Amino acid sequence: MSEFLSDEEQISRFKSWWGENGTSLVIGVAVAVAVIVGWRFYDRSSQAAMELGSQAYSEYKVAAGNEREAMAAKVKEEFAGTSYHALVAMGQAAQASDGGDLQGAATLLEDAIGAAGNTVLGDLGRLRLAKVQFGLDRKEAALTTLSAIKNDGYRSWALESQGDIYFAMGNVEQAHAAYVGAADSLREGDQRPLLKIKVENTAPFNGEFVRFTSDIDEALEAAETSLAQDNEVETAENE
Repeated sequence: MSEFLSDEEQISRFKSWWGENGTSLVIGVAVAVAVIVGWRFYDRSSQAAMELGSQAYSEYKVAAGNEREAMAAKVKEEFAGTSYHALVAMGQAAQASDGGDLQGAATLLEDAIGAAGNTVLGDLGRLRLAKVQFGLDRKEAALTTLSAIKNDGYRSWALESQGDIYFAMGNVEQAHAAYVGAADSLREGDQRPLLKIKVENTAPFNGEFVRFTSDIDEALEAAETSLAQDNEVETAENE
């Protein structure tokens, strides 16, 4: 019926509506504009930060000696909680491990995991941390670390590592279950002949799980020799 109202009546009604809703409308529009502007600013800032982080990490990779340590500290301070932070910490952990400082490597890997969170990179850090913990004879801690790995790309490796730890602890049944789980978690096309050997050599014998240490060691050595020979053949064929 508004088309039949006089101009004065329509203006009067609009003023009344505006008095009741105008402030809320203005605030709503202002908030929407602020969100759009803020998001665009954040997006540009994030892109700029990624570029700066990438540049800093590249400089760290080519640096050496004291300069490398300084760049590592810079990346971890200025880009804390990013993948660059995690990568630097993992690089430092590898150096510590190579130098025999397993406890230092463990601390650095924990730092890397904290920065990477529940990402694929974080799970790579967990896989490496478990290996270091095993080297420190902290087998239960290593099993806990491996159980936190969820990403499909590392799930099979985590289960196989769990199997190795259970086997070292003398628990053949759990080792076999972990190896079977690892085999079942393989992605299509993955080839892990050593894993297959582990599954077969920890399988129950006459209904019992028996620890055949020499058998599995010999099997692993045979597999490594076979793989080395296959690689030599493949190299010769490609030459």
